[in-house]
Parts: sequence; C-alpha cells; structure tokens
Amino acid sequence: MKSFQQNLLIALAFALCALCAWQWHFQTVQRGRLEEREQVIFQRDTAIQGFTNAQDKLNQQITRMEQSLAGLNDSLNQAIKTNSELIIQQKREIARLGASNDTLLSEIAQYTNAVAALQSNLDLAYDGIKKENTVVEQLAAVRDEYVQKYTNTVVQYNDLVGKYTNLVDRFNKLQAAIPTNAPRK
Repeated sequence: MKSFQQNLLIALAFALCALCAWQWHFQTVQRGRLEEREQVIFQRDTAIQGFTNAQDKLNQQITRMEQSLAGLNDSLNQAIKTNSELIIQQKREIARLGASNDTLLSEIAQYTNAVAALQSNLDLAYDGIKKENTVVEQLAAVRDEYVQKYTNTVVQYNDLVGKYTNLVDRFNKLQAAIPTNAPRK
C-alpha cells in the first residue's frame, strides 16, 4: 500500500501541476482577451473623443458661418443697390454706344466704297505691271539672243586672231630662216 500511496501522491502532484499549468494557460488567454477588449475600449473612447472634438469644431464653424452669412446678406443688399445704379448707368452707356454705332456704320460704308475704288485702281495698276513684266521678259529674251550672237562672234574673232597669230609666227620663223646675204629678187 505504501507504493500505492506514493503513486497516488505522485499522480496527485502531477495532476496538481497539470491543473496549475492549465490555469496559468487559461489566465494568459484571459489576459490577452482583456488586453484586446481594453484596446477596443481605448479605440472607442478615442473615437468618441475625436467625434466630440469634431462636433465642437463644426459647431464653432457653424457659428462663424452664420456670422459670415449675416455679413454677406448685408453685403448682398448693398451690392443689389450698387448693381441697380450700375444697370442704370449701363443702359445710358448702351444708348450712347448705339448712337455711336450708327455713326460708325455710316463711316464703314464710306470706307467700304473707298476700299472698292482703291481695289479697282490697284487691279488696273497690277494689270499694267503684268504687261510691263511681259515686255521686260521679251526684252530679256532679245538681249539674251544678242548676247549669244555677240559671244559667238567674239569666239569666231578670237579663233581668227589665234590663226592670224600662228600665221605671223610662222612667217617670222620663215623670214628668220632665209639667209640675209641672199640676193633679193
């Protein structure tokens, strides 16, 4: 029985160790869950605080916008008065510009007539220039023909002078070859 009691005691010791290990593991898991919940609560509290701050800022902006809107309404009323006066001035200006437009339209008609007359004069001058260009081209063709004839004549005379120079050289050589003591006939 002694061995049974020892074995029982060892078994109880192992069971107690296993119970402690299981409890330690269970509490570690619970602590992890508690940490997660605390983190979620912290994030929720932070979000609530952020929303509260944002709401306060929005309330302040709404207050400023209401004040600005009141100022804009005053400015709008003043602008409406100014615009009414401006509309009256612009109607007067439109009437004045309409009269000026009529005057300018009559001047445009006069200028159009003058431009048409000038255009017809320019067309006549252009036709005259075209005729003069044709005459100048014909003169240039005649000149080119005479220049070609002159060039041909100069070439012929140069050839003739070259032949004459050769003949004179031959004559001088022949004359130099005749003895000077020979009787002359």
